[in-house]
Amino acid sequence: MIAELARELAAVGIRGRQRERILAEFADHLACDPAAELGDPHELAQQFADDLAVHSTRRAAFWTFGGLAVVAVAVTAPALVQPTVPDITSGRSLLLVGPATLALVIGAQVAFAAGCLAVLRALRHPEDVALVRRRTIVALAAGAATALGSALYAVNFWGVVPAWWALACICAAGFAALPLALPTLEWMRVRGVHVSRRGSGRGLSGDLGPLARPLLIGGGAALLVLAGTSVAERSLVEGSIRAGFEAAAFAACFLALRRPLALTG
Repeated sequence: MIAELARELAAVGIRGRQRERILAEFADHLACDPAAELGDPHELAQQFADDLAVHSTRRAAFWTFGGLAVVAVAVTAPALVQPTVPDITSGRSLLLVGPATLALVIGAQVAFAAGCLAVLRALRHPEDVALVRRRTIVALAAGAATALGSALYAVNFWGVVPAWWALACICAAGFAALPLALPTLEWMRVRGVHVSRRGSGRGLSGDLGPLARPLLIGGGAALLVLAGTSVAERSLVEGSIRAGFEAAAFAACFLALRRPLALTG
């Protein structure tokens, strides 16, 4: 019984200390009651795999959301005390400032959207293990890109802005990446576990209900950028340019991530 259960656990992706812990509990139970009916080893192994995958994936989604909150604070804090706003052409390289800005701006938005969607699906439909995993890894990658973009931005303007500020940005970016390591390790720990439970089969409507309209969401974001930038910069032209960039970025990200994040249906 124990040997067969060990093989079945390995077959569904449960190995190492997790498998040894399960086998030790069953061995102890059989030692107390050798005639105990413990069930079919294959079904037991699959049940353990399903439960482990659901709980670990859900936990990773929550930890990712918390880690992204730390990234947001770490990236925003130096900007609040930035003594001067350097001209874009005053940096070390125009080839560096472009990717740094894109990673910082777009990465932050993708991380926020993917992190929120991962948590929503983990709360409402935790059996959608595959989808929660995909959303979590996208959020983690985007969060790391945001931290990296902040550090590259500081490196590009090193010597233009005060050294203490550039160093603070780099240190804050490095600090922000640390909380993302824990959910990454949790995701890697169970990524090989096979699950038998089917997901809900619902896309964005399973998270946002009647608000699940990408065009509505993208249009609302562009309008907010238009209004906010026009007021802040006192220029409708500037607001229109940034709103156009926001709309283009939203469309590009939607096309690239609509399947991994299940943004339709």
